[in-house]
Amino acid sequence: MISSTVSNKVRAAYGIGDYAICLYWSGVGLYLLYFYTDVVGITPLLAGWIYALGIAWDAITDPFMGYLAERTRTKMGSYRPYIFYGAIPLALSFVLLFWVPPFEGITLFIFLLTVNLLHRTCFTIVSVPYSSLTARITDDSDERTKLTTARMIGASFGTLSVSALGFPIVLWFGGGDEAIGFIFLGMVCGLTAILILSITVRFVKEREFNFSSAQIPSFSKVSRSVAQNYPFWIVFGSILILGSTSIMFNNNLIYYVKYSLDLHEYQGLILGVSSGAALLAIPFWAYAALKIGKRNSWMAAMVLLLVGFLIFYFYPIASLNELLLVLGFIGIGNGATGVLFWSMLPDTIEYGEWKTKVRTESSLYGFMTFAQKGAIAFAAILLGMALTLIGFEPNDVIIGVNGLSLLDASNGARLYGLMRDAQEIIFDIERDSVPLTLTVSLPAGG
Repeated sequence: MISSTVSNKVRAAYGIGDYAICLYWSGVGLYLLYFYTDVVGITPLLAGWIYALGIAWDAITDPFMGYLAERTRTKMGSYRPYIFYGAIPLALSFVLLFWVPPFEGITLFIFLLTVNLLHRTCFTIVSVPYSSLTARITDDSDERTKLTTARMIGASFGTLSVSALGFPIVLWFGGGDEAIGFIFLGMVCGLTAILILSITVRFVKEREFNFSSAQIPSFSKVSRSVAQNYPFWIVFGSILILGSTSIMFNNNLIYYVKYSLDLHEYQGLILGVSSGAALLAIPFWAYAALKIGKRNSWMAAMVLLLVGFLIFYFYPIASLNELLLVLGFIGIGNGATGVLFWSMLPDTIEYGEWKTKVRTESSLYGFMTFAQKGAIAFAAILLGMALTLIGFEPNDVIIGVNGLSLLDASNGARLYGLMRDAQEIIFDIERDSVPLTLTVSLPAGG
């Protein structure tokens, strides 16, 4: 394979695809737990388990989806058919996810869990092949950083859109009935995502590889290759840490704003500032990665995140402006995580091929999303247990205020150790990946 420069058109078409992906990813991450507790009306513990089981199912199916996708051979390529044909079912499942069914008790639980599993399956069918496209577009590490930057800009715009406009759409179209409002939110996100993903499929092409699906290594060889890929496991560990921390913070923030600060009408502004700051910081971190390296940029970003979360925990926030300033600072550090993480992951693919002579593109992406979603499942259960432990009741302001203060305390103390470990676990990634930057020509088919 020969290194090639990626055109701006392809970068834009690929990057905008993550806008659509993040309408779903961030929509679920920000609102589903709140939807279950405050709109459907189930207990936080039950909500946490439904949320976690859906994510856990997603995490289990991701590696298998990756294994299947990289063995697919069509005129459209290996990955694009799944994005194209999976877009509409994914949109429909997202609308259904935010529908309040007329059931109670065990029937309600089974329905919510079934719909959750359906949506997570549809999401896997689209998201894993989309993520895997990075390694198929180019094999040049710097080009991948630029490509990933475009993707993260798209992802941040998607997160910004669903963060800043989510609650305004719910409150506007719902007219005081959030159950109706969430249906409209699902419809808007679904239709937008279908249009955008069609653009990605139209303009992004996959590089041709001179091997057939029969020549692809067996599952046992792929597993051994992944097990020996030390840089991959470093990145894997870091996303476990950041994933659990992020979901705890973001979900807790909505409850904190509504019950502790009594600023529910400003949810769109608050979430928008948090994600908007991350979006504005992406070009800076991408430039820093090219100038001082991914490792140094990652460590600098982790320091900012650590400081920001400690300020959030220790400083007695009492007004909207104070909250926005703290969230803006956290967002600057958070802007680096997506760019650096998703640009390092393709490097581990090349390293694994150099090390073991086995190329495992989509399988590694599947394992990585397994890490993301496994961390989210763990955090969802933990948050549900914590809310139950403090006696949380939906729309009960007094209980919410007292309980969330304790939840913030445990989250802040836990975060210090997590962020310190994140800096240490990523430290050697570039040093151990040096061979892939030196090996610019690989045998066709790996």
